[in-house]
Amino acid sequence: MSRVGALGLRWLAVAATLGMLLVLVMGAAVTNTGSAEGCGRSWPLCNGQFVPEFTVATAIEYSHRAVSGVEGVLILLLTLAMLARWRGDREVLVLAPLMLGSLLLQAGLGAAAVMMPQSPAVLASHFGVSLIAFASTFVSAVLVFERTGAARAVSAQSRNAGFRFAVLGVGLYVLMVVYLGAYVRHTGVSLACADWPLCNGQVVPPLDGGSGIVFAHRVAALAAVALLGWLAIRARAVGVAPGVAWLAFGLAVAQALSGALVVTTRLSLFSTLGHAAIMALLFAALAWLTRRVLVPGGSVSAESRLVTRDYTYNEAAGLGTVAEQ
Repeated sequence: MSRVGALGLRWLAVAATLGMLLVLVMGAAVTNTGSAEGCGRSWPLCNGQFVPEFTVATAIEYSHRAVSGVEGVLILLLTLAMLARWRGDREVLVLAPLMLGSLLLQAGLGAAAVMMPQSPAVLASHFGVSLIAFASTFVSAVLVFERTGAARAVSAQSRNAGFRFAVLGVGLYVLMVVYLGAYVRHTGVSLACADWPLCNGQVVPPLDGGSGIVFAHRVAALAAVALLGWLAIRARAVGVAPGVAWLAFGLAVAQALSGALVVTTRLSLFSTLGHAAIMALLFAALAWLTRRVLVPGGSVSAESRLVTRDYTYNEAAGLGTVAEQ
C-alpha cells in the first residue's frame, strides 16, 4: 500500500471511530431530552418529510438520524477497504463484519423503537449494541494503524488461560451492568434513589419498585469497579497490557463518579451525556484488552512486517525513509 493510501485509510478509521462515538452520545441526548418521538412514528423520514419543520425535539432526533446516516457510509467504506486489503486475515474477517453488522442492528433497533412502542427491556438493549458497534470500530482502527505501520503491532499474547477467561468474564459482566443501567434510564426510575452513595438516606433501601432496581445497579457497578481493579493487578502480574487494564479501571472509577453527578445534578443533560461517553470509552478499553489476550502472537500482516523491516536510516542525509510497497 502506498503511503498516501495508508494515510487515507488511517484517516477513514479515525473518522469512523469518532463518528461512532458521536452517534452514541447523540443517541443518549435523544433519550435524555425525551426527543425519541421528535420525528413522530415515521422512519426514515421525519414526520413524513425529508426535511421537517423545526422544533427542539425534532431537531435533536433529526440531527441524530442525519449523523447516523453519514456514519453508516463511513463504516461501509472502512469495512470494504479492510476486506479488500486484508481479506485473508482472520482478525479482519471477524472485526469488519462485526463492525458493520452491529451498526445495522443498532439502526434497526432505533427504527423499531420509532415505528412501534417498545418495552424498556428492548430499549435498553439498543445502548448495549451501540457500545459493541463503537468498540468494534475502535479496535478496527487500532488494527488499521498497526497494519499500515503507523503503530507498533503488539504480538504478545497471554498464555495464561485463566487470565483470558477473566478478561472475557469481566467484559461480559460490565456489559450486563451497562444493560441494567440503560434499563434504569428507560424505566424512568433514575432518581428513585435521590441521593448518593446512600439510597434515600439508607444503606439498603426497600428492594421493591424503582429503588430496588437502582440499588441493584449501584451494587453491580461497585462490583464492576472492584473486578476491573483486580483485573488490572492480574494484568500487571502476567505482563499483558497492564496499561490498558489500568486505563479501564480508571475509566470505571470515572464512570462511577459521573453516575453520582447524574444523581446530584438531577439528570442534567451534560452529566448524562458524560456518563454515556465515559461508558463508551470504558467498553472500548475492555475490547482493546480482550484483543490483546485473544489475538495469537505474531498475527501481524506481512505488510506491517515489511513496513517495519524496510525502514532504513540514510546516514549521509540524516533522514529516515520508508520503502514504498
